[in-house]
Formats: sequence, C-alpha cells, structure tokens
Amino acid sequence: MTSLLEMLDINTGLALGVVVLSLLWWFSVRRPAGAPPGPWLAVPLLGHLLLLMKKDPLEQFAAWRRQYGDVFSLYLGSQLVVVLNGYKVLKEALVNNADVFSDRPFASFENIITDSKGVFDTSGPVWKAQRKVSTQILRELGMGRNVLAVKIEEEVKEYIRVISESQGQPLDLAHLTQASVSNNICSIVLGKRFEYDDDVFGNILRLMDAIIHDAGAGAVVSSIPFLRHLPGDYFKANRFVDNMRLVLQKFIKPFVDEHSSRFEEGSYDDFIGAYIREIHHHRNSQSGSPHINDVNLLKLVFDILIAGSETTSTAILWALVYFLHHPDVQDKCYEEIHRVVGTERAPTMQDRPQLVYMEAVIMEVLRYGNVVPLNVVRSTPCDVEFGGYTIPKGTVVIPNLDSVMRDPETWGDPDRFRPERFIGEDGKLWRPEELIPFSMGRRVCLGETIARMELLLYISTMVQHFRFLPPETGELPSLQGVLGATYSPKHFKVRSVPRKCLKKETSE
Repeated sequence: MTSLLEMLDINTGLALGVVVLSLLWWFSVRRPAGAPPGPWLAVPLLGHLLLLMKKDPLEQFAAWRRQYGDVFSLYLGSQLVVVLNGYKVLKEALVNNADVFSDRPFASFENIITDSKGVFDTSGPVWKAQRKVSTQILRELGMGRNVLAVKIEEEVKEYIRVISESQGQPLDLAHLTQASVSNNICSIVLGKRFEYDDDVFGNILRLMDAIIHDAGAGAVVSSIPFLRHLPGDYFKANRFVDNMRLVLQKFIKPFVDEHSSRFEEGSYDDFIGAYIREIHHHRNSQSGSPHINDVNLLKLVFDILIAGSETTSTAILWALVYFLHHPDVQDKCYEEIHRVVGTERAPTMQDRPQLVYMEAVIMEVLRYGNVVPLNVVRSTPCDVEFGGYTIPKGTVVIPNLDSVMRDPETWGDPDRFRPERFIGEDGKLWRPEELIPFSMGRRVCLGETIARMELLLYISTMVQHFRFLPPETGELPSLQGVLGATYSPKHFKVRSVPRKCLKKETSE
C-alpha cells in the first residue's frame, strides 16, 4: 500500500509539473490582448523558430502574410516579433510613425563586445549623435561629389586589371569583388587602401564575411539566449562574438590609435581623423555631445566597414548572376555604353543621365536581388497603437522589404527580371517610390549615395570591358540565394572574356 501511495504521489507530482510547465509555456507565447494575429503552433522555449528553420523564412513570411494580413506576429523563444508587410504599411510605420519605429532592440552579443555603441545597434541620443556626425563627415569627404567618384574610378580600374589577368578562365569573383569594394570604404574611413593579395586584409575580409553569414543566427540567439550555451556552437554564436572582437581590436583599433597619436598634425582627410577632431570639439564645447567619444568611434568604423563592403559587393555579384541568365540584358547594356561612352575611356558619373538602360538594370538588380530583404530589426520603445493593433513595449519589429520588392500589385510580374519596367514610354527613367532597397525613414542606409555611385561605375565599366559567360560546361549560377544578414548568391564561377578578344574572333 505504501509503495502504491508513493507511486501516486510521484505521478501526481509529475502531472503537476507538466501542468506548471505547460502554463508557463502558454503564458510565455500567449499573445497580449490586441496584438497582431499569427501562427499558434509555438514550441516551448523556441517559439516559432522551428517553422522558420524548416522553410525559407522569406517564403514562410509570404505565406503568413497571405493567411494573417500585412501585420502579423510570431514568437522567437518568448520574444514577441511583429512583421510589417507591404509598402503602405512600411511607410506608415517607418516614415509617418518614425518616433516609435526607429529604435533597435537590445542586442546581447553586441553589448557583450561593445556595450552597444556605434550607429547600427544604438537608439535615442547615442544613435542621433552618431548619425548626425557621420553624415556630416561623409559629406565633408566628398559623398555625392565628383572627388569621391574619381577615387572609386581608380579602384574600379585596378579591379578590371586583375580580372583581365584571368584571360577568360572561369573564376569565382566573390572575394575579389568584396576586396575592391571594401577598399573604397577603407580609403574613406581608414585613409588606406590594400593590395588584393594582402594577407591581413584578406583575413579581415574573411572574418567580416563570417560575421555577416552568422548575423542571422546571432539575432535568433539574442532572442533565445539559452541557445548560446548549447554544446557545439550550433548557431555559431561564439564564433560571431570572437570574429567581431577580432575585427574591432586587431584591425580597427590600431588605425584609431595611430590616428589619435598624430592628431596634433591636423590631418582630417579620412573618417577616423575627422571623427577624432569632432571628439575634441565636443569635449571642449559646452553644447557638445557626450556620445561623440572614442568608444563610439571604434564600433562606428566597424559598422561602416561592414555595411559599406558587403551590400554593394553582393549587389554586383547578383548583377553577374542575372547577366549570365539574361545575356540579352548584358548585350543591351554594352550597346548603350558603346554609344554613350565608347571604348577609349571609362564611364564616369557625368555619363549617368544618358545611361538610362544601365540605370534601369541596376534598379532591377536592387529590386530582384534585394540584398537586405528583411531590413534590420527595430524595437518599440513603448506600447504602440498601429494598424488597429496594440504592439507592446519591447516588441521586435521586422520591416519585410521583400514583401514590397516582390509585390504583384506593384510590379505585375515580380518574379521576372525585367529592367524595362523602370523605363517609361518617353524613354526616361521611372523611379517608383516602392523601390526601397536602402529602406526608408530615419534609418535609411547611411551610405546609399556612395553605393549607387559604386554600382554604376563598377557594373558599367565591367560590361564595357568584358562579356560575362558561364563556364564551358554551360552551368548557370543558382537564382536562389543564401540568407544571412544579407541575401547573397551561392558561390559560382564566371568567365570574363575581354571585348577585344571577342571583336578579334568575330573579324576572323
């Protein structure tokens, strides 16, 4: 009888434990009153993570949008996440209600490494100070002006020279393209460009590439912190932290220290030097901001290097992918460049108004490739009434740019690569407001002007010099990309055949 009672007590205890755990799980993922609708099948501790891992997140978001509407919610762990879809909804949130949709959520990894400084992860006064001074310095250094375009043209010339050395053999241009574009940012920010075969530079590029690749998983672990402590570093959380620390301390900090040591020389011809000048100015001014300081400088440089290198080089690689799949588009680009620019000089920014088709191609690459499809997450600083719903304070908000760039109501045939959609019947370029590859509102990309300049100069010069062909096997690159912090092409090889060789073969 005693053993039976003990068994009953054990069973009762187990049952009670299951009930308690079930209730804890239920309350942890039970949507607050008035919150946007969404899927209910949430797993304890993980929320809807397994559903996002099982299917392409972009496809899953599209399916949930069809089911629940333009504003829906889900859970990552016990973190409520609201996803915004469609141009009207994004504009209403990011532009018309910018005060409550411009903050960043607390990022545990970045906080471990940098105490959440810089411009990318910060909110409020810290972010405003970094954004203001960064914009001021970049304009001072030539952003949007010909002085910067000339520097980029020189880098493009070196990039073309190195590609020419392949003599039309199949190459994976990912590393070279990243190195070249990164050099533009390094010249602006660090005051130095690197040779493409520089070992230190190459190692830093590989670290930055890994950081971008692991950033998506890092965001998940920030929402579900216990995942970081699972054995094996399955989500690459520890690697993310280690790599970020290495770039900050071993690569960026020496440049900052070197600039600080020669500050008295009065040399402000790069971003670091100009920011150090601003530190002294704000420190000695009664109205100066306490957020313009050495700690913020280190992370700010990191933010600009990562964002400025990865997004533009990825867009160039997508352009190559589409050229291989649509050789007629490549031919039309070359015909326009040959007519407008010729072959005796490289394209310049002064040619931009006449390169209508090339500009349309770049716009379609940005739309179709959509390098940052889920933008960068936001967080609500207070309870927000939006779209008929109540979004609680501290909710993570994802502006789904993919829902805009692939919206059939806007584009008609969004799954078709068609640059002509951006050219009107009058032959002039048409710039629809729904084309938002750099986001919109207060958090619009800081380097948009530089990126657009780079894309025109790189892609037009590349097409002027080469015809891009698949390997002799005829294998075309995949149109499906890899989603991390950016949406990048899978590795592929391309033959860059010099136009001069093609002309010679034709004449023979």
